[in-house]
Amino acid sequence: MEQMIVDYMPQVKDFFEAHRAEFLEDLAKMIAIDSQRTEAKEGMPYGEGPALALAKTLEIAAGYGLYTENWENYVGIIQLDDRKERKLEILAHLDVVPEGKDWTVTEPFVMREVDGKVYGRGTADDKGPALAAIYALRAIKELGISLQQGVRVVVGCDEECGSSDLDYYWTKTSPAEMTFSPDADYPLINLEKGRFGVKINGTLPKQTGVIKIQSVQCGTKSNVIPADAEAVVSGIETEAAEALLSQLTAETGVEAKLLAEGDALHIALKGTAAHSADPDAGNNAATAMLQFLAKLPGEDFAMVQKLHDIFPHGDRHGKAAGIYGSDDESGEISVSFNILNIDEAGNLFAVVDSRTPISMGEPDLALLPEKLKAAGYTAETSISAPHYVSPDTPLIKTLLAHYEEWFGEKGECIAIGGGTYVHNIPGGVAFGCAKLNVDNKMHGPDEFAEVDQLLVSGMLFTTAIYDLCR
Repeated sequence: MEQMIVDYMPQVKDFFEAHRAEFLEDLAKMIAIDSQRTEAKEGMPYGEGPALALAKTLEIAAGYGLYTENWENYVGIIQLDDRKERKLEILAHLDVVPEGKDWTVTEPFVMREVDGKVYGRGTADDKGPALAAIYALRAIKELGISLQQGVRVVVGCDEECGSSDLDYYWTKTSPAEMTFSPDADYPLINLEKGRFGVKINGTLPKQTGVIKIQSVQCGTKSNVIPADAEAVVSGIETEAAEALLSQLTAETGVEAKLLAEGDALHIALKGTAAHSADPDAGNNAATAMLQFLAKLPGEDFAMVQKLHDIFPHGDRHGKAAGIYGSDDESGEISVSFNILNIDEAGNLFAVVDSRTPISMGEPDLALLPEKLKAAGYTAETSISAPHYVSPDTPLIKTLLAHYEEWFGEKGECIAIGGGTYVHNIPGGVAFGCAKLNVDNKMHGPDEFAEVDQLLVSGMLFTTAIYDLCR
């Protein structure tokens, strides 16, 4: 294996270096399309943006002589030829999370290169890695490297909102013998925690006091820790609200702004966005807002106070919720309260996203719905099992060998809290393209990818594909 990698490295390296500018031009075209999921349209199950992104990506691939198919705007496939059989499948996605606020380097959908990094929504998650995989097929084709078995790059359109694109895909075909997704960190992820989701509904008691909660809006995606939270409260003196917000800022670290409009006070909190699989990386504006609301005086807010008791700000591992757990292989459970909405009628809706160690199951999580019920809420839960692949598989051994050759670093398996595109695929692993200890600001403002990291990933994919499919 090592001799094969060394023999092909110069050719592959030269190819990617020669096409660096072209790679970035193609990536800029992909980044320019806002491909977050929106309301479905005829022939566009995830809205216009993902469909446009898929069309552009397939156009780019076809322009290099690769075989492409659009599967009803759920996914697209890219291959060297039109064969149906394939040994290896590479799963990437083109949809993105909302652009968010507070970008400083560029606009979210205008890619900009600065100091060897490209900024823009999707550069790291996952358009950049998707293009690296496509360029690996292009390199194989243009360098005349012969494969005996097939390889397919699948580009999907709904990874960020539940991967229903793959659900559709698997109704039309079966998984390949080997699968990896370049939508995570190097070296290689073979263990993904389970996922425990909770949708919370409740109707707050009719507000009879002077102070009233008019509306609350925090968060938009179940898997994104919200950086922003807004509320409108009436009947409270500005000075009293300012005092509560000053205390809140000191306790939570969020920024707070207050705007008075007649009897109403508009409150805006600013935290730090992060992926919900790593809540320690963010500062949750939703739980900060919940803490502020729980401090409002009066019996009208008892239900809100009980909800805050279950999800206090800074408790990111479910201790107050009664579901804390940990193991040596996968670490602690993570619990992230990511959406909180209250309308003028007092209807409350919230979403919690938790990532569970491989040692935890449904009985270990049962106390949280019970606590919510006792507090006056209903809880709709969903559970997905953890995903684990033995490090001894040929796929893992081959990918790590190529990683070590190209990056000059020890290849090893790691565990994560997030669920990747391969979570439900037997034997599937996540492989690249980000460095493990580099914060690419995925799901936050100023998302970026290192250009050299993407290009070397493409080189690695090229030689690994050959080794696995020759």
